[in-house]
Amino acid sequence: MFKHIACLIGFLLLFGNAAFSAGWGEPAPQDKASQAYQEAYSLILDEKWKEAVAAFEQVLSQYPRSAWRDGARFWQCYAREKLNEPPEKVFDCYYDFIKSYPSSKWVDDAKSNMIRIGLQLVKSGKKEYQAIINSVRQSDNEEIALAALYALQEIGDERALQAVLDLYDRSSNPAVRGKIVYVLGDFESPRVAPRLAEIAAQDADPAVRKKAVYALENQDSKEAVEALKKIVASDADPEIRKTALYALGESSDPALIGFLREIAITSPEPSLAKAAAHSLAEIENSEAEKALQYILKNAPSPEVRKAALYALGEQKSASALSALREVALKDNDPSLRKAAVYAIVSAEENRPGDILPEIFKVSSDPEVQKAVLYAIAEEENRAAQDFLYTIAVSNPDEKLAETALYSLSEMLGDDNIDLLIDIMGSTKSARVRKAALHQIGDAGGARAIPALSNILKQEKDPEVRRAAVYALGDQDSKEAVAILAEVVKNDPNLNVRKAAIDALGRIGTPEAQKALMEVLEGKPQQENSRQ
Repeated sequence: MFKHIACLIGFLLLFGNAAFSAGWGEPAPQDKASQAYQEAYSLILDEKWKEAVAAFEQVLSQYPRSAWRDGARFWQCYAREKLNEPPEKVFDCYYDFIKSYPSSKWVDDAKSNMIRIGLQLVKSGKKEYQAIINSVRQSDNEEIALAALYALQEIGDERALQAVLDLYDRSSNPAVRGKIVYVLGDFESPRVAPRLAEIAAQDADPAVRKKAVYALENQDSKEAVEALKKIVASDADPEIRKTALYALGESSDPALIGFLREIAITSPEPSLAKAAAHSLAEIENSEAEKALQYILKNAPSPEVRKAALYALGEQKSASALSALREVALKDNDPSLRKAAVYAIVSAEENRPGDILPEIFKVSSDPEVQKAVLYAIAEEENRAAQDFLYTIAVSNPDEKLAETALYSLSEMLGDDNIDLLIDIMGSTKSARVRKAALHQIGDAGGARAIPALSNILKQEKDPEVRRAAVYALGDQDSKEAVAILAEVVKNDPNLNVRKAAIDALGRIGTPEAQKALMEVLEGKPQQENSRQ
């Protein structure tokens, strides 16, 4: 019976006092790193190149997180160049430095030296270095261009706009084009919206196309709205069209209701139809709500209907609630019935929460009833608490009663032990009592242990007592160990005693180990009285 426990105790005794013998050392003071760096740099000044390489390597290895690491790497490359190491290796040294420390004050010097060495390599016939040189030079040119771009943004006139458009046409770097698009969005000119629409449809980079849509959204003009509608109606990438739909929703323009409803009903692309429904939710008026109800009834796709359903939940009106109730009780799609329950929670905000209890009572779908039990907890009021308590205590369906208990416990948080004890005393369901015990154990704290102890003394059902034992096993305290040790000695049921031994093993503290050792050294209790 105790063979497994003996092995467990052996393992615990073997490793119980183990400790890590090594750890992170204390970081070296910054002044020591500075001193080491200055000593290495003095070797550069003395042109002792070989010694300098070794000294800077020591700085990097001893102080890898110091503020001097970029300088150490740069001067290492410089000293290696002076030692006439192979130019390919020196070139790579500078190139790696530039990639590793792009913000270092030594980057410009490193680029200059690298380009000079690279040109020598190109002249010697190694043409592959030309592409790297061109890339570095282009990066520098683009930094200058971006600085000019932001200056033009501040000017904001037609000449500046033309310069920005010309810069976009010349740029081959998508990161730069993305920044240009961002700047374009700030210009107030009728020329901007059509050009942004063109970029959204045609730019080679998906991220730039999406940024063009966002820039159109920020334009907040009729021209921008028309441009976004054209993108939606085009054969552009679906992701760009979906972004345009969400951008249209942000405009909150009632004139878009018919357009968005048509997309939601007729689009063969579900993601676009759903985006149209979500965008309608941003237009908060009765016509938008009617459009959503129409989509809820007539959209061919269940996913689109579900999007309309959640969008209706955001409307928070009596008519929206009525439509959601109808779906929860009567729709043929089970997933929509459940979704309607959760949408009602949003729609019922600041209203008496009487619809969900009604749905629970009227519905014959257990999944809908279960959804009600979870959803109503989000209302976090006394009426919801009383409803869940009643279901947990008295509902004949044990699964629903258990769900109500879990939902109630989640709603109240850890300060719910008294209520859980109340439920244990009021319910006739062993399943619900066991669930309450698990919740008491999860709540933990000083109040959980005496509550579990009392249950172990008073409860007649051994399965419930075993659940109490497992709940105690989650309490890392001397009190829990003492109670479990008593259970091992005195509980009349073998399975409960075995559960207590397992719980002591899970606690694993020195006190728990001691209790297990006492079990092994003592006489096993006779198994002549089981309940």
